[in-house]
Amino acid sequence: MKNIFIYSDEGAGDFSLYSAQNYFSSDNAKLISAAQIIQDGIPENADLFIMPGGADIPYAKKLNGAGNSAIRSYVEQGGTYLGICAGGYYGCTDIEFQKDSPHAICEARELQFCNGTAIGCLPDIAKQPYDQTLKSAAVTEITMDGKHLQALYWGGCYFAVSNPQDIDIIATYSALPDNPPAIIACKAGKGRAILSGVHFEISGTNLTDYDFGNDMDNRLKHDLAAKLGARIEVL
Repeated sequence: MKNIFIYSDEGAGDFSLYSAQNYFSSDNAKLISAAQIIQDGIPENADLFIMPGGADIPYAKKLNGAGNSAIRSYVEQGGTYLGICAGGYYGCTDIEFQKDSPHAICEARELQFCNGTAIGCLPDIAKQPYDQTLKSAAVTEITMDGKHLQALYWGGCYFAVSNPQDIDIIATYSALPDNPPAIIACKAGKGRAILSGVHFEISGTNLTDYDFGNDMDNRLKHDLAAKLGARIEVL
């Protein structure tokens, strides 16, 4: 059983938190706040620290400086960071989110586990502009260990890396030209960071069981759930 700490503070999406807790339900998963990280750091017994999907700007607002320093120190001393969607963006040197649009976020980030740029959204996968509802989600195919797997895409990124030798590519986007990285692993001191542009933690059961409180979302979730396949293992 692993000791897992999941970031739960401003910016963390309720559904991503719910799905991450379900994904790691057989482990000892606990929630941790920005204040706890800043005051005490990531606990020494943590096998894994997760930054879930949601919104990355509030992450930076709460964690810039002391919080990010504590997270990076935990990883460099041998810990593992798992960034999913917004958490994946957050682990890169730079973000290009909806560049050249009114909603663009093109900024540097402090953790810098990946020396490169997280680029999204990806209209070739999700035709609906990103608006935080399931209307902008889609099931996409990723290639991992030679296998084609189905994962939920919801506003995520691919990783444009300055030096490909610095990372291990865990999965690629099958549907995009040149099959860019969808999930990567980066070394940081004695530890590593795993960054994912897709919501591999979300299962069909998560979708059908969760009440989004919106009639259109409640219809869409069944369609999306039916397209998702088996659980995807990235650790």
